[in-house]
Amino acid sequence: MAIPKLLSRAAGMAAEAGGVVVDRVQHFRVPGAGGGPPTDSPDRSVQRWRVVTVLCSPEQIGTGDALPAPLAELGDRIEIRVTPAPGDKGTELAARYRGPATEEDLRELRSALRRAKQLIEVGEVLRVDPVPHGKRKPTPQGAALEKATEQAPKEGVL
Repeated sequence: MAIPKLLSRAAGMAAEAGGVVVDRVQHFRVPGAGGGPPTDSPDRSVQRWRVVTVLCSPEQIGTGDALPAPLAELGDRIEIRVTPAPGDKGTELAARYRGPATEEDLRELRSALRRAKQLIEVGEVLRVDPVPHGKRKPTPQGAALEKATEQAPKEGVL
């Protein structure tokens, strides 16, 4: 009886240690690489650049009044940076707010960057709705997909 208790205790300690390691890895950030950690303060998060890679040359993106409509709509509230992407893989189109911004503003900026990328690469903003084949069946998976599709335009995740 002592061995199963010992093994159970050891497994519990290993799981706890694993949780600590995972938490530290999730909040670790290599300077100059990737986005900020999930615990970024809202003030810091607003200052970060939001970036999309567009399959075109930097000259095709335009600046000022020639920006794609979704970004031009945000006007002087944002600043834009256009640079060649690493490895000659197109162009990095980056944007961030000049001043304070809310979470809703950041969602709007991410959405504008995705729509601008689509306009540049495809010539139109691609849409999921309306569903070409009609309504989805009222199943749990269909309801989950409907909810994800509804949230995707702002969050950028489907």
